[in-house]
Amino acid sequence: MAGILLESGVVLVPLACAALYIVVTSNKLLVLFSLFAALVFLAGRRLRYHYSSGAYGDMVIRIKEQSEPASGNRGARKSDSGSDGDSDDGAEFNEIIDDAHRHCDIDEEVVEGSGALLSTAVTSASTKFDMELYGSALSYDHRCFYIDGHPTWILATDFDYWRIPLSSDISEEEKSSTGKADRAKQVWRRVLLQIKSMGFNAVRIRFHWGFHSPSKGKYDFTGGRDVHQLLTLCEELGVLVIACLGPYVGDDVQGGGYPFWLIQRDHIRLRHLKHSGYKLWDNHFAAAEAEWYDQIIPMIVGHEVVTKNTRGRGCVVLVQVENHLGARGPLSLPLALQDETRLLARMARERVIRTPLITNNHVWPQDFTSFAARAWMLVEKKLRAYRIISDVYRTDISGFTVCDITQNPLDIDSIAFATKGDNVPMFAAELYKSTNSGNGELFSEQIEIALSQGLSAFSLPGFFDLPSIGNFASAALTASPNTQYAAVGDDGLLSQDARVSRLVLNAARAFEHMSVASDYVSARPWITRP
Repeated sequence: MAGILLESGVVLVPLACAALYIVVTSNKLLVLFSLFAALVFLAGRRLRYHYSSGAYGDMVIRIKEQSEPASGNRGARKSDSGSDGDSDDGAEFNEIIDDAHRHCDIDEEVVEGSGALLSTAVTSASTKFDMELYGSALSYDHRCFYIDGHPTWILATDFDYWRIPLSSDISEEEKSSTGKADRAKQVWRRVLLQIKSMGFNAVRIRFHWGFHSPSKGKYDFTGGRDVHQLLTLCEELGVLVIACLGPYVGDDVQGGGYPFWLIQRDHIRLRHLKHSGYKLWDNHFAAAEAEWYDQIIPMIVGHEVVTKNTRGRGCVVLVQVENHLGARGPLSLPLALQDETRLLARMARERVIRTPLITNNHVWPQDFTSFAARAWMLVEKKLRAYRIISDVYRTDISGFTVCDITQNPLDIDSIAFATKGDNVPMFAAELYKSTNSGNGELFSEQIEIALSQGLSAFSLPGFFDLPSIGNFASAALTASPNTQYAAVGDDGLLSQDARVSRLVLNAARAFEHMSVASDYVSARPWITRP
């Protein structure tokens, strides 16, 4: 709120003087009217900035240069895939601190020289999945996804590869880069096979920027950080992947997944947040995001479902940009900028991501059916009708978070109406169970009700109890002291809930071809069907 007041000081000062004069003259009605007019003006100004079309916003997208940087600081920006993970921690820490003090991260030349202002608005149509071109490999409608023409539910759980510790008791031969990669592959294979045996056919992988970038300009994709090897393993095992690129991946990760060298720079506004409850576009942060996408996307492009490689069909079926970006500020005004999602979607498409793009920016039911949500939907509709704000930008599929679907049953029509998802499958990017004893405390209940209420895809965070090494336990995954949230413990033992969940998942997949594409599950009467 402080940011809004500071930004609008030029307007508020004259209004305050007028209000003071009115108070002196004892006209209280005009005082109230003046305050109301000021609030309306501030809200309208904020909404106009929030829905900036991108053509008028000060957005910078880095364009990958064909030639390598010459020398000096630009040479340090080159990815160092072979960085030594066993370097002295103290020296590395001092290097990060010194680098932060010098502020030698992304200078103005990089922001202005290697980037370009968007000359045209980024619209939902400009980043849309090309179903005509890739529909034979991957398509979708209001019922479900179709992979190679087969109706498919995407039943996933989170697989955080950066949480899985590699054994410290390894031989000298295994300490080499090749040895570490082989060890990581063995551990990943064991966990992925366990996930598949439970009945899941997909995993949601959150790629951790900070895990791969220990310092500015250095990126490590070797050993236990080898993303290419991980996705290749998923292809070999027949496990689909929902790739969450971030850069923000969740509140259960230190810094949300941002690298420490970026967090330490006080002149960069993370997520464009200038003040509490107020965002202002930051070109330097946008350029930093582009640097991360330059590194991680080439690791994913060759593994998409729409791509055939030497191993057959790829595994990446959906690509998620950002996470939990739909927060609201003062007066329930939209806090996130539309250009945040526009920028990331544009960068993903420019770097040849061809699979459908998804987001996870809303929570059911408060962001769909609450009084504030419905009121702002009505206000936004009127403002768009008078062309005061531009259309809302949306990715191909608008995912959402659900906490205890047994207590908060889905209204598919309300979700489809709010997200304009008339002919897209319903996707719960994060489906949490209840942490209270009673109904909803079992994963098996969440899975069964989710499928019966029309969800075509979902991911269950916390189903497997992976170690929280260097990270936090999410508040949503915290159960009572006498119970654990996960269905499968970190020792690999199955709870009763896990056993029942396995039966439900395998039964659902056994009858998948009969029920997935059924209009009985997710019928929407306003859709014109052949």
